[in-house]
Amino acid sequence: MLKIEEVDPHVKSYLYDIGYHRWSRVHATVYRTFTMTSNIAESLNAVTKEARELPIFDLLEYMRTLLERWTKEKLLKAKGTFTYLGYKFNKELDDNNTLSQKLRVRASTDHIHTVLDGVKRYIVCLENKKCSCGQFQLDELPCAHALAALRHMKETYENYCSPYYTRKSLLLTYEMPVNPLPDESKWDVPQHILDEVVKPLAGDKRQPGRPHKERYKTFDEIKSKKYKVSCGNCGGEGHNKRTCKNAPKKK
Repeated sequence: MLKIEEVDPHVKSYLYDIGYHRWSRVHATVYRTFTMTSNIAESLNAVTKEARELPIFDLLEYMRTLLERWTKEKLLKAKGTFTYLGYKFNKELDDNNTLSQKLRVRASTDHIHTVLDGVKRYIVCLENKKCSCGQFQLDELPCAHALAALRHMKETYENYCSPYYTRKSLLLTYEMPVNPLPDESKWDVPQHILDEVVKPLAGDKRQPGRPHKERYKTFDEIKSKKYKVSCGNCGGEGHNKRTCKNAPKKK
């Protein structure tokens, strides 16, 4: 909060006003783990910015091919993971393991341990998967203090991680494919759907003045737009500096 206040005091006041439960993992009524958003709406908005100009059918097809590609990429990445946990969580565990090497452990019972980090002490309960630092129970991943206690007990970390972080869960997440769509001529559309006539909204009046957009762009136009290269001399498209008519002549 002190760092936020240095950047902009208004942001600090805003976060206090809306309540801890809206942004803080510690004060949340449910575990937010490593994700602070509830969906991927903003990610989809960013990658479909231009596609939203398409007619509804082309937009849906664009979304389908996008999810098809994403699912395949994530599945290949999961299959290429050979650790018990996924890449992101395995790296977090490795970092915690490095920090745990300098800690000293004093066992109270088979499950409760006191972990000493210099002059600071932390209480770890392996049975309830909790640590007084709060990280163990919130992240559902052993913190440095828990890993030190596990090493003292000569136990492995597998039984103390959330099952959602495992490679097995990643494979199950992306095992259902986004199937390709056949050509329109092969569609089996019920007759009652073909007979339907979609009319414009009643009372939908056109606003005065020239419309901002003359027409919808096609899927191919939007796709090819990403690969157009502008000329370094005049800024035009379809040619480069070597073929530009406005390029300065060599002496």
